[in-house]
Amino acid sequence: MFFIYEIFQKIVYFLLIILSKIIVNKKFIRFCELRNSSFFLSEIKNTKEKINNLTKNNIDYPIIYWFHVASAGEMEQAIPVARKLNEKLGAHFFVTYYSPSAEPFLKNFPAKIGCVGLPIDLRKLYNILFDEVKIDKMFFVRYDIWPGLFETCLQRKIELNLISASSEKTKSGLLGFLSKIWNKKYYINFKNIFAVSNEDVTYFSQFMNGSKIYLSGDAKWARANERAQNGSGKKVENDFSLFYSYCIAQKKSLYKKCIVFGSPHSDEHKIAIQCASLKEKILIIYVPHDVNSKICQNILEDFYKLGTKAVLFSDLINSIKNEFTENKNDNLEKILYQKNNDHHNELRLPNNIYNYKNEIKFSPNLMSLSEIIIVDKIGYLAEIYELADAAIIGGGFDGQIHNVLEPAAHGVPVLIGNMFLRAREAAQLINSGGAISFQNSNELFQFLAQWVSLVEKGADSTHPAIQLGQARSKAIELFKSIPDTSEIILQAFLEGKNSKD
Repeated sequence: MFFIYEIFQKIVYFLLIILSKIIVNKKFIRFCELRNSSFFLSEIKNTKEKINNLTKNNIDYPIIYWFHVASAGEMEQAIPVARKLNEKLGAHFFVTYYSPSAEPFLKNFPAKIGCVGLPIDLRKLYNILFDEVKIDKMFFVRYDIWPGLFETCLQRKIELNLISASSEKTKSGLLGFLSKIWNKKYYINFKNIFAVSNEDVTYFSQFMNGSKIYLSGDAKWARANERAQNGSGKKVENDFSLFYSYCIAQKKSLYKKCIVFGSPHSDEHKIAIQCASLKEKILIIYVPHDVNSKICQNILEDFYKLGTKAVLFSDLINSIKNEFTENKNDNLEKILYQKNNDHHNELRLPNNIYNYKNEIKFSPNLMSLSEIIIVDKIGYLAEIYELADAAIIGGGFDGQIHNVLEPAAHGVPVLIGNMFLRAREAAQLINSGGAISFQNSNELFQFLAQWVSLVEKGADSTHPAIQLGQARSKAIELFKSIPDTSEIILQAFLEGKNSKD
């Protein structure tokens, strides 16, 4: 059976390589490259060399856990768990991933001893790794369980663990029946399953045979909270600090509300265009999902047609730097990193990202330069939400909603469309009152127009400002109530270790 499966894998891979020569798409080409077994074998060699260097320096052979994730979302869920296991148990990690979208987040993964894309699913490749590197535990995150990898782990008696386990992709009817049979084959072999919800605990319990199931919550929440409190882990660039200071000045000096549009789809784009009519009272920060020059230029032109002062992030930064240079005040390091933590919300702990000097004096020309900022730089959306008085998240009107936890973790009210049920965390926020949903884009725009136009003093509970304040408080309460996934996983392993001793 596995022989046929592996032959099929090789055929599919061969066809993908041919397609990558025809379909000239950067992401698809990278996806095909990651399936190349030579990269996997090369990383095994590099990992072995790192371990040899450690042991030569009189360091014991490290505890090594293998984490496999599908894409960026699962990578972000694995990071806080790995950090806890490294800090408390001294574990190091061999990391594999399936989608190229996970690669920008690898730099945040702690104690990596090896990281590479998962090759085509061949048992002989995994056996080479297990021959060369002693793996103590295997972690799958969410759904991405490959038959060849799984079978090899079983043969090698590697302990299997599943984190952020969810049943939300379970089918009904005949497909559900077949899915249940398939799932039983796999889940019965896990040592520990860390489930997202009580419903998931119930679902996975039907497959268990001596395994332990824990209600640990979704590690997405822990990672969003971690980033909100401590930043992304990367060194902050002067460009972002200038941008942050400029936006704070816009809010304080011009008495503007700040609305961040995160990965807007067509409906959210329509709202942003409508919001241009409120430019005297709001600052719009527009962060496209796909940041490339053509898309950003098209967005810019849409706002130009309305007579608004729209500017690209990169152009704004150049204008600010030019003014500093002209004034012979180019000691940006001193200006940007004078510590000031006045603007942190209830969830935030002081950190280096926001150590800006908020009393920087920008000239009237700079202050009037922009009413709408289109961010043509990747990697800072989670940090940009700290600026927002409200965040509008893309995909809420077409059922493809993006990450709502990043703004909510900052205590920022989240505004979305009404098609959120496929996103569990969005539904949790809505049900707890930590976010507000709208039937259509016009209803959301009218809410914003009333928010910035109506007098707040003496307002009742129907006033948008009151509703936003309530959503902020509820989101903060919800984050504080979410289980600490990383701690629960750590305690499960400590409990297992103590029972063995």
